[in-house]
Parts: sequence; structure tokens; C-alpha cells
Amino acid sequence: MRSIRYSAREEDFIVLGECGRKSGRGAALEVGELGLVRSSETRRALIDYRDQYGSDWTSHAVVSALPDGYLDRDGPFEPVSFGLLDDALTLEINCVLPWSDDGQSEEPIASAQRLVAPLIGRMKSTLVDFVADDSVWHPDFFGATVRLLTPIRGTMLLELFQRGRDVLRLCEAFAQDRIGRDSAADLIRGGCGDLLVGHAESNWLDAKSQEYDLTATKGKIALAQAVARFANAEEGGLVVVGAHTKRVPGGEVIRSVPGVAPRYHDTVTRYLRVLDTHLYPPVLGLRVDEVPRPGGLAVILIEIPPQGEELKPFLVHGAITTDGETEGSFISIVQRRGEASVPITAPMIHASLAAGRALLRGAVSPLQ
Repeated sequence: MRSIRYSAREEDFIVLGECGRKSGRGAALEVGELGLVRSSETRRALIDYRDQYGSDWTSHAVVSALPDGYLDRDGPFEPVSFGLLDDALTLEINCVLPWSDDGQSEEPIASAQRLVAPLIGRMKSTLVDFVADDSVWHPDFFGATVRLLTPIRGTMLLELFQRGRDVLRLCEAFAQDRIGRDSAADLIRGGCGDLLVGHAESNWLDAKSQEYDLTATKGKIALAQAVARFANAEEGGLVVVGAHTKRVPGGEVIRSVPGVAPRYHDTVTRYLRVLDTHLYPPVLGLRVDEVPRPGGLAVILIEIPPQGEELKPFLVHGAITTDGETEGSFISIVQRRGEASVPITAPMIHASLAAGRALLRGAVSPLQ
């Protein structure tokens, strides 16, 4: 049975055996179905639908923005959809971009197009057009539509949908004119680490050009300290292994994100094992990803969410002395401030311990 088809007799789309999927633009799908619907069969269904009403008829497959099971054929819909160009299936992304200083749309579209070009190339896709959408207007931004031709052989719609979401995230980052910790992590995992080029190391971003040597005690301690710095900071942070920096007045900025040649076949497991051994308490929500880059390289992304004050300070079992030697029996405590690492001083540790003891004795109220 075909996963999706158009029935001329019913004048409706049938998706996974269910009729009644015709929307104002074509077929209406749910996100949870996309992994079961073949891209090639979607193309065939849209062609059959278009041909019944004539070559000028618009034929789309839209994705409901409502939770699965609550599909409304009148919307709302996700900003990523599927269409036709002649007989080829297209991927369409609706986004918003900021107006240029002179109130024109041409320059923002050209800049956003340059931004998404590397990602489109990595997806082996072709940009059909990137145009303003006159139906969306606001004093601060305007609507735009990106249309791609992308390989569909052997794919399910979910894969194409995820490609469209990756493009959308890039456009959203451009529209916001800034990249924060959360958006940077998403972009790197989406294969768009080049967006970090030009960004300075900061209180949430640390770039490493070389991978940690986890066969040596020094490498293990260095990894644990890198994570502890952000765990002890207010915002959490990202450690990006495979990013090169250059010195500029006031600090370091990222100049390229080529990745590294992974030392291990089980990078994520090894990193987590080292952190479990050398960092206490465990960092809540810690995530390690190995993101492929061209040429067999990879970016290793370590994401440290903000941690509760009651968990701090995070302690590293082991220390690296000022002369570069390691002391495995020592305990080190570090935190991130700006682009630098700042040790937590003895008075700060003593104050935390004293406050804790006072609280246990009932000398002070936890709400004070």
C-alpha cells in the first residue's frame, strides 16, 4: 500500500490509509507521520492532484503545527512544506527577515542566501529561489520563502522536513542578529558551525582547536575543568572542539570551524566517562555530540546548561599546576568569567562552607 496517494474518485488525499486529508493547499500531514511517508510517493500524489485540475494548479503538502491527533486541515501549519516544480518535489521554507536600513528587502535576502548556501550545498540541494513574501509584513520584518530542490530517492518526508528546519534555524539566527548559547548549539548540531566565525569567546563560549588527549591524566583534568568552568558560571556554556581562534584587541574570536580528526571511535562515551570520574557533582543536562564535518573531520560539542546554585561549586578531581604538571590527588575549582577562567578562591570556598554549616545548624533561614 502506498503511504500517500491522491484519489480522483474521492477527490481527496489518502495518508497511511486514512482519507480526508485534503487542505486548501493540497495534502495535510502530521509531524508524527513524516517518518512513514515516502518522499517519492508524495511527489506522485501531488502530481496526480495537480493534473486533475490543470497544470497551473498549486499543489502542496503542508505539515500541521498542532500536536499529533489534532490535525486541522485549515491550519495552522509548520513553516516547512513540500511543493512541485514541474514534476520535481520541492522543499519550501517560510521565514521572516529584518528590513534593511533603507527599508528594502533585497540586501537582507542576499545576505541570508549567502548564509544558507553552505548548508544547502552540504545537503546536495539546489536553491530554486529566495524571494520576499508579500503576504507577511511588519514594520520590523518581512516574510520570505526559500524553495529548494533536494534529493528524495529512498527518503521519507521526515528527512526532508528536518533539512528544511535546519535552513529555517539559520534564517532565524540571521533575523535575530545574534547567536546565543541555545541557538549556537542547535546550529552546530545542524552542521552549521561556520556561523560561529567572527564570534568572540565569551562567558558562554570556549573554542578549542585540538581534541583532548584522554589517554593522559592532564587531558582528562583539562576536559573536566573546561566543563566545570561553565557549570560554576551563571549561564552554563558551550565547549566547541574543532574551532580555531585568532587574537584581536580584547580577546579571541573564532576564525574557522574545520573540526578535528577524532582520536576515538567512541568519542561521546569516552568524554562522558572522563567527566563522570573527574567532575563532582554530575552536571545536570550535560550533552556531548560528535558532529560530522567535511573531510572525515568532526566538531565535538559539549553543552553545559545553567546549573542550580545548590549544586555549586563543581569540583574537579585533579589539578594542573602553574608549571603544567598534574596533581591527581588535588581538588580544583574553576569558573568562567568573560573569555577567561577564574579560580574560586579560598575565602569564597570558606564562605560557602560556613554558610552551609550555619544553615544546617538553623542559624539562618534558607529564605534570607
